[in-house]
Amino acid sequence: MPSVLSIGDAIIDAVELAPGKVEYFPGGAALNLAVGIARLGLISQLVTRFGADRHGFLIERYLREEGVRIFNPANVDFTGVALSRRKNGEPTYEFTPVMFRRRIAFTSEVLAAIGTASAVAVNSFPFDDARQADALVAALRQATGLVIIDPNPRPRLINDMAAFRRGAEKAMAHSALVKISDEDAALLYAGERKAAVTRLFHLGVATVLHTHGADGASIHTKSGASVSAGAAPRTSPIIDTMGAGDATLATVISFILRQGMPENAGAWRDCLQEAMQVAGATCAHAGGALMLPVGSSLQSRANP
Repeated sequence: MPSVLSIGDAIIDAVELAPGKVEYFPGGAALNLAVGIARLGLISQLVTRFGADRHGFLIERYLREEGVRIFNPANVDFTGVALSRRKNGEPTYEFTPVMFRRRIAFTSEVLAAIGTASAVAVNSFPFDDARQADALVAALRQATGLVIIDPNPRPRLINDMAAFRRGAEKAMAHSALVKISDEDAALLYAGERKAAVTRLFHLGVATVLHTHGADGASIHTKSGASVSAGAAPRTSPIIDTMGAGDATLATVISFILRQGMPENAGAWRDCLQEAMQVAGATCAHAGGALMLPVGSSLQSRANP
């Protein structure tokens, strides 16, 4: 069975769904991706950093229950917390100080896991830290499978956007697939969709997954394919859009590893439509965890 190694944040999402009512969920983009991969029936592993505190124990228990193998080298810091408030389902974030100190340790065990994974996916990483970015790039050289980068910039979490872009581009130059959102393009490339895709192709990226919020998503390949899919028809109210992008990426990775890299527009359209169905189901629930559409054939693949 294909395996995916996710690298990045595992934190606590403190979600204020109504004024004064806060619920706590294990979250972070990399954690959401890793859980999504597991729920889609693939072997899932996560390289991250969280503390030996009550929030960290909650994250660890959750990941083990979801069947995700954890690489979490010893850490004396606390677990990061992101407080998010909602307006029309869209989140805005505030971060605890520890989030600005987050580091990933690339131990020999982690390097071995990178070398054997079918895919390595980096999702939410401190790219503005030059040492961390260089360490990641060196580690990715061990990869023999598909390398995927989702830079996932969060403005309130980045001290130097230019440094973040430099670090992210170093990593993206070693990837086959990059996922960006319209918001990411605005932050990194002045909001120009075409310019963002062209820049990524110039770095050597072969495939760009571009998400457009309520307008769905598109795939662009260096070989010339360009395919779009609209958001799935809504069957229930939108509760929270926080995990939509991670659910989209997890579904695309799963599709590629199960069926091979799509070679034509029709196959890419099938891939995107499947991803939009999963993203839609995810938005109908609070928190960032991937949810499978009711009655979908995807449920037969999922881990019990």
